[in-house]
Amino acid sequence: MTEDNIVNDVSEFIQRIFELNKKAIFMRSPSVSSISFYRGQSNSNWGLEPSLYRNNLLKKEGVLISEFLRVAPQHFENLSYFDTLVKMQHYGLPTRLLDTTLNPLVALFFACHGDEQKAQDGSVYIFPNLPVFRSELNDISVIMKYVFKYSGFQLDIDSFTQDVLNSKECATSYSRPYKNSSDVLYPLTKVPFYAILPTLNNARILNQDGSFLLFGMKVNKLIKSTNPGTLGKEYYEFEKINFDNDIEKFWKPSKLLKIPSNCKGVILEELEYLGITRNKMFPELEYQADFITKLIKKEIKN
Repeated sequence: MTEDNIVNDVSEFIQRIFELNKKAIFMRSPSVSSISFYRGQSNSNWGLEPSLYRNNLLKKEGVLISEFLRVAPQHFENLSYFDTLVKMQHYGLPTRLLDTTLNPLVALFFACHGDEQKAQDGSVYIFPNLPVFRSELNDISVIMKYVFKYSGFQLDIDSFTQDVLNSKECATSYSRPYKNSSDVLYPLTKVPFYAILPTLNNARILNQDGSFLLFGMKVNKLIKSTNPGTLGKEYYEFEKINFDNDIEKFWKPSKLLKIPSNCKGVILEELEYLGITRNKMFPELEYQADFITKLIKKEIKN
C-alpha cells in the first residue's frame, strides 16, 4: 500500500474524498446524470464482482430466479423486472447486481463492518463521473428480459430479437431504437456494466443511499445449429466479464482507498457520531434487536 491511498480515520477519509471530487463533474437531472458511486468492501483482497459471478452461477441465473418466484410469488407482485431483481438481491439471492452507494461514509462503514473480516484491511472504491441510467431505459429492459426469460440456456438470437422488437417495455423513448440482432446484443455484451439509481421503495436502499452496478457479459461462443429442424439458426453462449480486480480496467477514473484493519474499530465509532450506524444501515427488525442487545451489553461492560 502506498501512503497516499491509506486512510486511518474519518476526517482523513473525508479530506481524501473532497480532494478526489474536486475535479469530478456532477450532473443530475431527470434525464441525464453523471455522479460518483462508492463501494466499501471489508476485505481488500476481494474483487469487483457481483455475487452471481463470484459464485460461478451465471449459467444457473434463470433457475435461481424462477425458483425464488415459485416459492415466494407474493413478495414480487406488481414489481418491474429490475425492482424484482433488486428485492431478490436484498434477500440474499446471487444476482448480477453489485451494491454501491452515493454516500461515501456509507461505503466507509461497509469497508469496516463485519466481525468475520475484522483482521483484514478494508477498501473503498470510488467511481467518479459514472454515467447514470434509469431502470426503465430500454437497454436495461432488454437485459432484464434476457435475465428473466432466457438466461441459463443457449440464446436463440432470432427469437430473442423478435421478442425485443415486439416488446413495449423495450421500446421506450429513453434510448436508441432496436432494428436487428446486433442492436439487441449490444446492451448484453458490449457494455461492461450500467450504473443505475433504483426506485427508493424500501428502507434499506433509502438509508444506505443505495445504487447498483448491473453487470453485462461477453460472448463465449456462437453456435450454428446443424439439426434439420433448426438448420442454420444461431445460438449464443455467454460467460461472465472478468476485470482481474483492475479498477482502471473496470472504470478508468476509479480510485481505491484502503483501510488498515487496526483502524476499523475507531472509524466505526467515529461514524456513529455522524449517524452512520448498523441499525441505520440495516433497518429490518432483526437487526434492530441485535443492535439494541449489543448496545446494552456494551453499557454493562463500561
